Amino acid sequence: MSPSTDKTTKASSGDIKQGTIAKFMRKRTQLVGFETGLNKHTQYAIEFLDNAIDALESWWWRTKRKPRIPDQLDPELVEEIKENLVGKISDTISESKELEKKVRAGKEVEIPPRQDESLDDKVDRFKKFIKPFRKLIRKREPLVVMQLKEIQMPDLVPIDDEDGFKVYEFTVFDSGIGMVPSDLEKFGIYLASSKSEKLRQTRGSQGFGAPSAFSDAQNTTGKPIFTITKRYTADKATAADFYTTTANTKDYVAGPKQMKLPFKQGTYIRLHYLNIQYRRGYADIYAEMASLLNAHVTIVFIDPYGEVHIYPRRVKQFPDEPKYAQPHPASIRIGEFQDLLRETDQTYVKGFLTKAFVRLSGNKAESIIKATNEELKSRGLPKIGGRTKTNKLTKDHVELLYRAFSAEDYYAPPTDTVVPVGEEVFEQTIQMAYEPDFTASVTRKPTSGKGLSFAVEVCIAYGGEIKPATSAPMVLWRFVNRVPKLRDNSDCATWKATAMVNWKNYKLDTFDNGIPKGSVMVFIHVCGAYVHVMFKGQSKQALAEDEVLLKEIKLALEEAGRKFRRFITKKERARRKAKRAGILAMYADQFAESLTTIANGGLGKKKYDAEQVASKIRDAITGFETEDDQKETETDTEGSDLVADVPLDDE
Repeated sequence: MSPSTDKTTKASSGDIKQGTIAKFMRKRTQLVGFETGLNKHTQYAIEFLDNAIDALESWWWRTKRKPRIPDQLDPELVEEIKENLVGKISDTISESKELEKKVRAGKEVEIPPRQDESLDDKVDRFKKFIKPFRKLIRKREPLVVMQLKEIQMPDLVPIDDEDGFKVYEFTVFDSGIGMVPSDLEKFGIYLASSKSEKLRQTRGSQGFGAPSAFSDAQNTTGKPIFTITKRYTADKATAADFYTTTANTKDYVAGPKQMKLPFKQGTYIRLHYLNIQYRRGYADIYAEMASLLNAHVTIVFIDPYGEVHIYPRRVKQFPDEPKYAQPHPASIRIGEFQDLLRETDQTYVKGFLTKAFVRLSGNKAESIIKATNEELKSRGLPKIGGRTKTNKLTKDHVELLYRAFSAEDYYAPPTDTVVPVGEEVFEQTIQMAYEPDFTASVTRKPTSGKGLSFAVEVCIAYGGEIKPATSAPMVLWRFVNRVPKLRDNSDCATWKATAMVNWKNYKLDTFDNGIPKGSVMVFIHVCGAYVHVMFKGQSKQALAEDEVLLKEIKLALEEAGRKFRRFITKKERARRKAKRAGILAMYADQFAESLTTIANGGLGKKKYDAEQVASKIRDAITGFETEDDQKETETDTEGSDLVADVPLDDE
């Protein structure tokens, strides 16, 4: 080939190359929350606990033969699990620190080399892992078990690593729906998700979480991912040991292999990753908070200290299955409209309009087509009709069709796509978890924003086992579609809406940032498909400020605040009455003595007994109530629900 021909070939091939999402994300797992630091431990718990609970709910909704489970998990079973784990787990943090201390002191440390495990070896480890929970698995208890432990891999990270890096082994098992072999083939591949095609109220939606976790694990340790899964309708489980690749495919080390295993259904995952040393207050708090709004599931978290955190199922009812949210015309932009037209399986324009969108009737479609034709006529362009084929529309047709489409008024989107926790379950869960003196929850009626429905729920708990908070994050706990959000607090709409409330009206002091303080906890839950288009970043930790969302959160907090104010007012009134009664009772004997002396003196004989009179006085003053008390009662019970943020004169 001549030099000129070679240059021509290179020029024609161009300079732009096609990459893959897997290759892009492999070095950018921090975008999803897997950056080095204490939060990385939490991120692993987030991704796999969320997937596990989704799997449990999917199984419950699909299975025809639901197990008969009691209202709550039997406390005896909880104790049995703890007994089963005795001697099987250890404080890996202390063990690691002791080894590090010896190495720094120049002492010789002998660590048995880690043997290469075959697929059968890993299957045996799986059997040992689930053995303490065998009774729960047999009873088909909705169960998630996570274990995190620090392990030694001197060939990968020195025991006394200068940067403080440690190797962690993360294991998770759920008794959920399980995967068929074809699902396992896609599991861990970017943008492969059972929840990505249509929007609905789910914990995840895009297929980035598990793939990013696998990428981080492989990036930092070079170890494969081991998985065992069994569909609830299958006879055999599938085991596989694999790597995910930058081509967004899988490279199997062993398997996939089908085999008989001693469990009915579910998924087991084991992987390794590198991070700084684990500390309490991160992954463990996430597990605790996740158990609150997922009270229909038993969650077990075994931390690297060897502590077993068991959050037993508190309710019998599973939430209803949320419906898919079709696009609402109010939320559609021109580009999305064009994409829907390209992807539609409807042959004709009218069919596209009525089938692709919610709240768009045949009459409304005809009105849109009529308005489009009027504009086409004014421009001298050919008209369209309801039977015009969608693939025959020109660029002008599409633009004018969208203009007429977006100019119409539509009913609000349906609210049956929203499944809130509910006031009763919310209160019951918080009451069982913290045993507060006061609990009040509010579930707002579903509303809509950006063409999608959502609902806001709040719960305020006070006193009891709740200790006075030293910082705002100890008071305000945020949840989105039942998932706790522990990071980016001040950047979230829920945080900002809470700071907008005048908490002094509800007899609560605040921190400098406007969040309530004291022996109080405030829980906010935003649910619905709407939230998937409201997250500020890929890590999905904060919701963007939206006028409707801020208003709904504020109204819910104010309604719960009024209930709390009535409780505090009643408590203060009782305290004042008790104080007045105490003072009067203290002088009852003296008053009775003087009174009987006067009364008996006029009669010339002892008709009245001072002790009896004093007793009657004490009985009478216990119900003493002043006129101010009565006015305060009337203010808080009759008119308070009519006013949101009207200051009260508490003096």
